[in-house]
Amino acid sequence: MPVTTHDAIDTYIDGRLVAPAEVHSWESRRASAVLKKLTSRVGKLAMADLLPGVDLSALNTTDAQMMRDLLVTVKLHLGHAGLYAIVKHELALSERIARIAVAASRGGNTYSTIRLVVPHCSASQFGAWFDGLTATNAEADMIGACPDHYLLRGLPDGRQEVVETTGGSPTATRFLVDYSSGEQVSVPANPDYPVQIAGQAVLDDGLVIGGVRHQFRDLDGAMEAVLTVEFPRLFPSKMITEHRWHLATEFGNWITAFQQ
Repeated sequence: MPVTTHDAIDTYIDGRLVAPAEVHSWESRRASAVLKKLTSRVGKLAMADLLPGVDLSALNTTDAQMMRDLLVTVKLHLGHAGLYAIVKHELALSERIARIAVAASRGGNTYSTIRLVVPHCSASQFGAWFDGLTATNAEADMIGACPDHYLLRGLPDGRQEVVETTGGSPTATRFLVDYSSGEQVSVPANPDYPVQIAGQAVLDDGLVIGGVRHQFRDLDGAMEAVLTVEFPRLFPSKMITEHRWHLATEFGNWITAFQQ
């Protein structure tokens, strides 16, 4: 099977085919922002220890793979405890905002959705590979897909812990994805898409703050993916629109990693 490069993936946002350069540009901006945040939070001496021999002032931030590798190295070396500490104030604030948004939305939801078309790719094989990331706890692969991923790991109970910056939010958010609760996600399953990845996003006390339903099928020699994240209805619209670029970045990188 031929390998599809990231640039060969057709990404549709709001029905518009966006150029690969637009996705790369978004990822580059976010990678620079996250590196700046990490450097500010831990200090230059700590960054020099985490990245020996790397001159942060001379980085080519448009080199996407180099930036991915660099950020993964920093995050893995900091470890879960270090990352929790770096974003602890953000997590406390974002949890309060999420609880308020859920209460104010009164059960209403809004959605961030994109569509991908990937030549020479199998929907069932990609779905199995993606499920395996959580099952095998492949943290480097999970956090490396998007600069805004701080921590993604599988938990012993089968759920996935996520610490990430969602869309255009100024703060990181922590939640758990329960993939056993996919039937409760408000996005309906389309029977034309036989491969489904769905689950509710919950806080530690079980409060549902959102969900995901990612749907895949084979179509004319390609894989078509409709990727949707569910948010409380009163979440800021900027977060909803910006999260489409987050989806395009992470799934573009995951699909490329799968095929390589």
